Amino acid sequence: MNLFNFVKKKIKISIDSADLNLIKKYNFDSLTSNPSLILLSFLNNSYNKILKFFFKNNNKKILLDPDTEISFYDYLLIFVVCNLIKFIKDKISIEIPARISYNYNKIIIYSQKILFLCDQFGINKNRILIKIPATDSGIKAASKLKLSGIECNLTLIFDLNQVKKCFDNEIYIISPFVGRISDIINCNFDSGVNFVKNIYNYKKNYNYKTKIMAASFRNLNQILNLLFCDYITISPIYFEKLLNKKINFNINDFQIFKINFNLNFLNLISSKLLINGIIQFEKDHNSLIKLIYFLINNF
Repeated sequence: MNLFNFVKKKIKISIDSADLNLIKKYNFDSLTSNPSLILLSFLNNSYNKILKFFFKNNNKKILLDPDTEISFYDYLLIFVVCNLIKFIKDKISIEIPARISYNYNKIIIYSQKILFLCDQFGINKNRILIKIPATDSGIKAASKLKLSGIECNLTLIFDLNQVKKCFDNEIYIISPFVGRISDIINCNFDSGVNFVKNIYNYKKNYNYKTKIMAASFRNLNQILNLLFCDYITISPIYFEKLLNKKINFNINDFQIFKINFNLNFLNLISSKLLINGIIQFEKDHNSLIKLIYFLINNF
């Protein structure tokens, strides 16, 4: 047995990719995607045929990427989702543009237009999660959207204050970024892994229902220590590593930090990590928009 088959018996696996060929082949439980992953998939030619179809059959004169109106980008995004979702067992997370992460009203409007387009494409809203950075505005918007039956994946989770707000607002799922925490906190034990362990303990102790999807890994050992989560989301790089590794490993039993340590230290850096993550998301989004603009003018 390879390591991938071992892991998928323990936990639901989400693929952090938009690679149509990969997703067709392996039927993952769930999918998380973002503009940079869609961009990579466009550039590796896995969408050649369906992109040609899309650009020939859609109105190129509509606005490319506004916040509150249905755009060419929105149609393309849901078209991609429509082609992916048939190969996914559970849900797909669709990311809002990072530029509206601090704007409550625009998050609400953008999420509603995503669900409207999903309905137009015949995608059941129960298969969709709106992926929103866990700013205060994002958490508040996700709570409001839940009242309309729209569930969310709150991403860029770096501290327990974010977690508590998500739990209290009964957010469907949160995505703590393991690797980005371990990158910045150097210690004898893996700080990113222990942060997620603290989240899990807090959830269990107070009987919260929000699911935990561990994300942003730096090594296989982090993945193997987080199989108690509801989901993990992995990049194609780590999928290949899991697929190619036989079970002849030792799992390190990491020591759990005290929750107070994580609160005191992570609270000092979490806002910077959140802002940096949003900035990177926005760069990725802009790169995709530039490619779409090029395609519009060259098809």
